Order: sequence, then C-alpha cells, then structure tokens
Amino acid sequence: MSIVEVLEEIRKSNVTKTIHRESYAAISPTRSELSQAGRSVLITGGGTGAGFAMAKSFIHASAATIIIVGRRTDVLDKARIKLEEEARTSCTKTKIVARPCDVANPLEVDGLWTFLVNQGIFVDVYVNNAAKFTEPQPMMQLGFDEVWSQFEINTKSPMYFTEKFCKQQGEKQKFIVNVTTANIHATKHPMVAARPAYTLSKFSGTLFFQYLAQDFVHDKLQVITFHPGLIYNEYWESLGIESKHFDDNKLAGDFAVWAASKDAAFLHGRIVWVSWDVEELATGDLRKRIDEDFYFLRGTIAGLDAGSLA
Repeated sequence: MSIVEVLEEIRKSNVTKTIHRESYAAISPTRSELSQAGRSVLITGGGTGAGFAMAKSFIHASAATIIIVGRRTDVLDKARIKLEEEARTSCTKTKIVARPCDVANPLEVDGLWTFLVNQGIFVDVYVNNAAKFTEPQPMMQLGFDEVWSQFEINTKSPMYFTEKFCKQQGEKQKFIVNVTTANIHATKHPMVAARPAYTLSKFSGTLFFQYLAQDFVHDKLQVITFHPGLIYNEYWESLGIESKHFDDNKLAGDFAVWAASKDAAFLHGRIVWVSWDVEELATGDLRKRIDEDFYFLRGTIAGLDAGSLA
C-alpha cells in the first residue's frame, strides 16, 4: 500500500454523514455568532502549518490580539509579517504578537506570561498546538530520553501553560482548544503503531484536558479537543507527496474558531475531528448520545463503563 493510500485509509470516518476536507458556512469565522472581537488568543506552534492557519482564522473572526509562540525566531517573524498583512487586507484591527519560547522550558514559559501581564494582555483563548514526534521507531529503540522529550512537549508543556492560563486574574469566560491526533484511537493501524511514543504522549496530554474539563462548567472554562485532519507540512513535502492529498488548512483554522465559541459548548470535554459536520453533531441521534452517554467521544477503556460491559 502506498503512502497516499495509507493517508486515505486514515482519513476514513463515518461519524457524520457529511465529511469535510475544506471549510464550510457553519464554521466560517465571519459568522457573527463566532466573533472573537475583544479577545486575545495564544497559539503555541503558531508560526507554521495548522497553527498559522488558526491564527489567520482568528484574524477573520476579529480577534483583538493574537500571540503566536514557537522556538524559531525567523519563522515567527515571517509568520507575523504575513499575519499583519492578512489583518490589513481583511480590514480587521487585530494585533499580532510573535514571541519566541521553548514551550518545554518552564523558565521561558514564565517569561512569556510575565511579558503578557506586563503588556496588559489577558488571554481569553489558549490553543495548544505545539507537538513533537520523531521518525517511526519502537519506544525501546528510541530510548527513555527521547520518549520523555515527547512527553515534555505533548503533555508537560500544555499542563504548565494551562496552569498559567487558568490562574489569570478575572472572571471572564476562558476557552481552551486542544489540538490532538487521530492516532490516539487508531493504535492498531501500522502507520500509527510505528510511532508509539508520539501517540502515548499525545493521548496523555489529551486525557489531561479531558479531566480538566470535568473540573469546570463550560461557561467558566470551555475545553474542546480536536483532530485537525491531514495537514500538509515540510515532512510530507520531503517525502515528495503532493499537497492535493491533504485537507485544506483553513478547515482546521476555522474549526478552532468555532471550538472557541458558545456554539461548541455541547462538546465541552469531548474529542472530535474537524472533518465531522458540526451541524450533524449538534442535532439528532449524535447530539442525543453526546448529551446522554458520558463516555462517548472521550478517552477511556473501550467497551467498559467502570467495571461493567458498556
């Protein structure tokens, strides 16, 4: 099976009848119901790929300030210039802040939040998008240090960012949008099984957000996790695979805006894919199951409800 065929296999889903590869009206950031006017949005890994696409979508939703965070200053500077141009051409007054930060280094993270406080910036929306993975290898071959380094980025970092985010002064509603991977519920697939450290560390981070959501009502802190689809990046380009085989990055970007809105409150604490149609999720049998089945679209032991068969 070719890589392209494998990608098509991984993309398959039947949760909703309509499956999206491009953005659509219900999640358009220009919808008044999804407006981010007056809000500040912090996006880790915001200089490239899905993070950059999310920043663009939040611009179109009229966010007041967007803070993009990453390790590479040159990448952030290029992204900032492009985003500032996006804001000008879309006639929004969004301010773009690009801030270098090693998200796995608590001292640098402290410095970032001190900077935001000193600038008088209250972060309303935290998008956890930064992630780390390596070439396919079993965990025992990767070794403890490399496996743990993925936990540092995929689990420890979002936990620390979230603590800083939640401890901000003020009673405004906050939103967390966590970007995960479909790998966490496709572990039998050979392409997924080849990267066990990535899947394990991402699942750990995702469970953190799932449990966090149980500690808050959504109108205080709304937490939604989503799989961003197949995102084209430098890795796939290096393999000589064309971008036409991947989802439009705007789909993930616009979905993130929708997830940071009251429209998405019914998914508080759940895990969804950007390809699933949000109107179908919000209505009919799917909505009924979301409302009635605690374990639906959450990480758990498949087939069990506590000690009983589900």
